[in-house]
Amino acid sequence: MPESTTIMVKEDVLQALRRLRKELRAESYDEVLRIIIRRFKSLDRSHFGTLPELKSFRREEIDRFD
Repeated sequence: MPESTTIMVKEDVLQALRRLRKELRAESYDEVLRIIIRRFKSLDRSHFGTLPELKSFRREEIDRFD
């Protein structure tokens, strides 16, 4: 079995982890943390759809370098 460790978190963080574990149907807090890390890292790669209220971009003739 891989080595494990203990980390200290405040009570409100523990409550949030418990809720996430239930919502994600994760088997452990380790799995919850891995999901959080994976999702956080994937945000760096793509921000597509983060501003849905932004209007479509249209170039103007002055923007072109033809």
